[in-house]
Amino acid sequence: MKVQVVNPAPSSRTSKAFTWLLLSVLALGFALRAANLAATSSSPFFTRPVIDGQVYDEWALAIKSGKALAEPFYQDPLYPYFLAVIYSVFGHNYVAVYAIQLLLGILLLWLIFDTTRMVFDRRAGIIAALLAALNKPLIFYEGQIEKTALAVFLVGLFIWMLARALNSRRPIWQFLSGLALGLAALTRANLLIFAPLLPLLLLFLRQQAGGPRLVLAWNSRQVAPALWALAGIAIVIAPVAVRNTVLAKELTLTTTQSGQNLYIGNSEYNRTGQYVAPPWVRPNPEFEQTDFRDYADKAAGHKLSYRQVSDFYTRATLKAITGSPGRALGLFARKFLLYFNDYEVPDNQDMYFFSRYSWVLRIPLIGFGIIFALGLAGILLLRQRPVPRVSLIVFFFGYALSVIAFYVFSRYRLPSLPALLPFAGAMVVWLWSQLSPISSPQRHDEHNVPRRKDSNSHRVVVSSWLTRLSSVRFLGGLLLVAAAYAVTRYPLHRGSGRWEAAQCLVNLGSSYFHEGDTAKAVRAFNEALKENPDHGEALRNLGILEYGRNDLEQAAELLAHAVRAEPSNPVSRHFLGKVRERQGELDSAYVQYRQAVNLAPGRVEYRFSLAPIVQKLGDLEAALAQYDTMVTLAPDNPLVRHNRSVALYVLGRNQEALQELEAVRRLGGTVNPQFEQALRAALSQSR
Repeated sequence: MKVQVVNPAPSSRTSKAFTWLLLSVLALGFALRAANLAATSSSPFFTRPVIDGQVYDEWALAIKSGKALAEPFYQDPLYPYFLAVIYSVFGHNYVAVYAIQLLLGILLLWLIFDTTRMVFDRRAGIIAALLAALNKPLIFYEGQIEKTALAVFLVGLFIWMLARALNSRRPIWQFLSGLALGLAALTRANLLIFAPLLPLLLLFLRQQAGGPRLVLAWNSRQVAPALWALAGIAIVIAPVAVRNTVLAKELTLTTTQSGQNLYIGNSEYNRTGQYVAPPWVRPNPEFEQTDFRDYADKAAGHKLSYRQVSDFYTRATLKAITGSPGRALGLFARKFLLYFNDYEVPDNQDMYFFSRYSWVLRIPLIGFGIIFALGLAGILLLRQRPVPRVSLIVFFFGYALSVIAFYVFSRYRLPSLPALLPFAGAMVVWLWSQLSPISSPQRHDEHNVPRRKDSNSHRVVVSSWLTRLSSVRFLGGLLLVAAAYAVTRYPLHRGSGRWEAAQCLVNLGSSYFHEGDTAKAVRAFNEALKENPDHGEALRNLGILEYGRNDLEQAAELLAHAVRAEPSNPVSRHFLGKVRERQGELDSAYVQYRQAVNLAPGRVEYRFSLAPIVQKLGDLEAALAQYDTMVTLAPDNPLVRHNRSVALYVLGRNQEALQELEAVRRLGGTVNPQFEQALRAALSQSR
């Protein structure tokens, strides 16, 4: 019997080499992330979160102080609680947040390595971790006060635990995989689609000698792993769902905004596949929920519950899709291409704009396109597809569709990378394997003496490499990667980036304004207009500031330009109406107020400006109709009730006017004593 002798030394040396390679990758990832933070620390954004980041920051401070609003979550709640914990330990310290997110980013690199090692091998794991270390969007978002870094880490943690669970009979891994999925779903609610899929996967999983397999047959022994996973999900989601349900007085899982988000991405107003708020919604989390609710309440004619508001916009979305299926199909196709495009669609902040602050973001690091090209080629060409690999494929494409169904941002697709990177790493190893020379025994002469080195041996080596480079398998794989990458480079975004840069500067100016530094706000808005002279929000904000300074001519010019740039924006029209009213141009003011009301019929403040103008123009009944609508929209607003009382008095409906004044007092409002005296005198005379 032959006994194979194994020399452990090479294996030991190989393990040490892989360990040093992995440590080098982790060190490189750390160096790039630390350098990016150091570079961006000089930017004005470093200590000024904007849009969503500002909301999360304020939310976290409210949680820390015990003053968070007692209402169902509109946005995913985990990140503000994550911030609140950091603030409780380190104070209101943004550097601490960045440092912890950096550490999570480095841990993510190890999770990607180990997941890939389990699903493929160590070589693929090193490559996958290296691709993640060099990925520019990951580096960028880990340096933002924004939930993406936490979401990507939790998805990476879930996928790592899932790979463990699929290769282990120990229930702890099934439980932990469910726990990680639940936590990830509290940062990205669309991940809830995998909550029922994970227990189903484990229910039909069979551990066999050749590895885990799916068997579509009932087996009572598999119920326990499925229940463990379900328990992990429930232990995270159930408390949030109970809280939301109690506060909403109806079943609500994690957030109340699904219908609204569906409408944003699929309404007739959306032509880009990105975030496009309808005209009556101010595109800021501070106002978005209220504006959506007000419009739905107005359309329904009564106050709706949280679920009813979401259902209202879901029905409106379905109506928009079925009413124009061609438009909806074209929009879906654009979102599909946009999701798999190499361009990083900005949201609160623009990675390309931030390159002006960070040299790390200016160097040619790896983007989504090359990872997707390698990963897709790996999915298609690597023939063996055991359950762990299939699970990653289902997760990647399932997650992609869950984003495309709504609207596309770079930060929305980033959590899918931990499922794609293992295939990208394996594809690089596969391509290299097609070039590696096949080992062959050394030739000996008849006396067992090695032959003298052939003078033409270098030609043999070159010929061998050329043969391998021209092999069908290598060229086919390389061509597939190149073709997929070329598709991701299709120029869906045809702009120069100046609009995005202007938007970042507008966000900065708004932050300065909220801090009370009007001079810096004006400079930021003017700089935004240098980037893009037709940027509606910059024009509008400057116009509003000039209106506040009583420079009516300059305000009128800026706001008129804003209306031309964004004709469907009601805010610009409303303030242009205010300027015209102050200039004494009542007819022009009426036109702008009327347009603002038509664009946002649920916004009380627009009607509040319109009604007095209508009254001054002599149409008292139309003015009263506006107040009637305002009372329906805001029955607890004492100022609306007071002005309605005045309108009723002018029309001679004195008894109704008195009832409105009594309502003002019940609501805690202030009654004009001279008006009340005149009203009571008129009532006495009529008697």
